[in-house]
Amino acid sequence: MTGKELDDFFEYLARVRGLSENTIRAYRVDLDHFMRFLDHAEVDLTSVDHRLLRSFLANQKARGYSRGTVARRCACLRSFFRYLEETGALASNPASTLSFNLKGRKLPRVLSEFEAQILADNAGKGSKTPSRDRAIIEMLYGTGIRVGELCALCLRDIRLGESAIRVLGKGGVERTVVMGNYAKEALENYIESERGKLARGGNYHGDIVFLGVRGKPINPREVRRVLERESILLGGSKISSPHVLRHTFATHMIARGADLRSVQEMLGHRNVATTQIYTHLDSEAVKRAYGKSHPRA
Repeated sequence: MTGKELDDFFEYLARVRGLSENTIRAYRVDLDHFMRFLDHAEVDLTSVDHRLLRSFLANQKARGYSRGTVARRCACLRSFFRYLEETGALASNPASTLSFNLKGRKLPRVLSEFEAQILADNAGKGSKTPSRDRAIIEMLYGTGIRVGELCALCLRDIRLGESAIRVLGKGGVERTVVMGNYAKEALENYIESERGKLARGGNYHGDIVFLGVRGKPINPREVRRVLERESILLGGSKISSPHVLRHTFATHMIARGADLRSVQEMLGHRNVATTQIYTHLDSEAVKRAYGKSHPRA
């Protein structure tokens, strides 16, 4: 397969499938591993069958890659061979039934309600952009949106009167996400007090809500730096990724009685099975509490 054909595939992932830049970057690495595996086995793409794909996944697991990485490479291969079949490059798709069992995967790290309150109550203190940083924390924890969705949020997407925002999620699927009072207040305060100054400083005339210190649209890396700085009060190692606040949002919602379907809708999950991990996470918290509290645990 030529470099151009691979570029066409990645463009398809971006334009048609709506995958994020991070996912596409990871898929490039995944396909590179697979192509090298084929070269070593001296097998052409047209000769790939289901058994060889299973051998590749087993090879990756044996080489010490995490279960999450192998599962992603499995998903990458399903997308890749489906694309080859749809474009006529292959007569059939050998990966149509390919799967990798993620049983036993690590549950996502979450903050306790106490930790989340400390983080939110102290957000922005000591920052050069206190209102913006507080709004970032409150929006990620208060709505559960992905960091990419936060960075892409536009002024026209905000419905303050309805306490809601319009979000364009994975695959270009649009959804409405409710904001709580704290998130709404923090967002409104940032827009009124700081966004204009940042925009003028960078001579920015666009519609993106969250801007960096140079006045240009913020990116996920900058958001991660904000969270790393803000997490100092939590020991500095609690928030390794903005996704921690998304996990925390979902876990706290379910722990306080939110139904699974509502949380699925707010998170933008296509399959409710993806959302169910947070019920397992809450059950783990229950087990820990039982172990600490019951005299005969």
